[in-house]
Amino acid sequence: MVALRMKAVLALTNLVWFAGVTAAVFFKSLAVATNPFALGCFFCQLICDPLLDVYFSGLSVTERWQPFLLWRGLWRRLSLLPLLGAEVAFVAVAARRLTELDRWYLMVPSFVACALFWSACHLVFVITVWGFHTKLSDCQRLCWSQGSGPSGLDKVMASKGMRHICLISERLLLFTLLSTAALAAFCWQESSSMFLSLSLLVLPLESLFHGLFHELGNSLGGTCVGYALVIPTNYCSPEGQPILLPPAQVHELNKRSTGMLNNVQRFFAHHLIETYGCDYSTSGVTLEALQAKVKSFLDLRTADGPRHDTYIIFYSGHTHRTGEWALAGGDTLRLDQILDWWREKNGSFCSRLILVLDCDNSSPWVKQVRRVEDHYVAVQGATLARVTDVELQDPPQLGDFTSQWVEYNCNANSNIQWSERGRAVSAAYGISKNWSDYKLHLPTGSDVTSHWSMYFPRMTYPVVHLALWCGGLNLQWICSVCLRCLKRIKLNWFPPAILDTGQGFKLVRS
Repeated sequence: MVALRMKAVLALTNLVWFAGVTAAVFFKSLAVATNPFALGCFFCQLICDPLLDVYFSGLSVTERWQPFLLWRGLWRRLSLLPLLGAEVAFVAVAARRLTELDRWYLMVPSFVACALFWSACHLVFVITVWGFHTKLSDCQRLCWSQGSGPSGLDKVMASKGMRHICLISERLLLFTLLSTAALAAFCWQESSSMFLSLSLLVLPLESLFHGLFHELGNSLGGTCVGYALVIPTNYCSPEGQPILLPPAQVHELNKRSTGMLNNVQRFFAHHLIETYGCDYSTSGVTLEALQAKVKSFLDLRTADGPRHDTYIIFYSGHTHRTGEWALAGGDTLRLDQILDWWREKNGSFCSRLILVLDCDNSSPWVKQVRRVEDHYVAVQGATLARVTDVELQDPPQLGDFTSQWVEYNCNANSNIQWSERGRAVSAAYGISKNWSDYKLHLPTGSDVTSHWSMYFPRMTYPVVHLALWCGGLNLQWICSVCLRCLKRIKLNWFPPAILDTGQGFKLVRS
């Protein structure tokens, strides 16, 4: 019933297993006469509400698992002791099967080999759950220190890379379940009520942990890192290069630029985006300095080793009519250069790059990124409306889009309507052709090796490698290919007005 209320992925399988074993052999092993109709009615009464919750419950993953996720680390670790006791009792009772066999010289070595494999799998299981509790305790401490409470725990877990750990742990737990089921089948004792009871207890408990890792791995967002660059220039030389403002307008521009930086930092903090830096330069930035900064930013990795899922670059400053960034010394930065740096650093990884531009000429880049095919790249831009009579209406300025976009993505009660007509600041976004194919980073071979060397003893590597290889098989690749083509056509031909990035914020267009 607990597995059903938690919507564990194997809950219905456990229900069928429990009902079948109980009805077929369990009561016979007790040698007790029962009324099957009365037992059936009692079972239906117990299972009715949890079964309805599987479909009708509207609780999120963290809300369903909240009592467990909010436990203190000590109590969560102590909860492993009853499970380990049940596991040991299950193996001990299963070993009684050997006393009933005539060909012991064949069965004893087979049982020893099966028990050793089961022990190795469950050693991996204990280490996996223990590491999960350690990581969850770190997330709890960060959540309490920020004062966000239980509602912010999912964001904290996403920012700390819990999704990556849960994806690996899910595969390991599935292999643990299979080893328990194989041992139960090998030592099946339908006349032993103790063996049947332990089998009906151990498998659902293990499937609960598997369901937890599966749900968190599929629901938590990925890790994200951001970098912001603001170059406050409003006047340009005849060659198109930024120059310093007159002294009378310096205070006004600095005030507006500081507000822009504050909005960007608010955006990063609200969505728990790791901040690489927010640079502010009144004299411009050289191409060499910007190249070194951006390349080092694109090379960042999480504390657990893999690359971040999303990289965000925010830019506000002067641009040419073609969208190129105007830099100091007469240099410019084109979108192609940024994409080349991205290809160099990202390689074959499935991370994505999002550029947020608050500048006068972002439209060319919004259109140009739609022709990119080999990587997941998006550009969020804006257009400032031209005001003919400045006495009747204040003209929009750089920073207005940032203020509205951040407010829209950070305030759930915001009344900003991007589709209303006559907006002084209109938004537009562009995405690469294969943006719809994007999936959050899945563990690669190097990620698995790093995770194994960090958490598991060397003798468990064959079990870990085999479990992850089996769990990584895609047996429904034909359906996934067809679905991917349909999603790509839909997103490229009929792009939505509001595009959810899956990181808690949205790209918008007017």
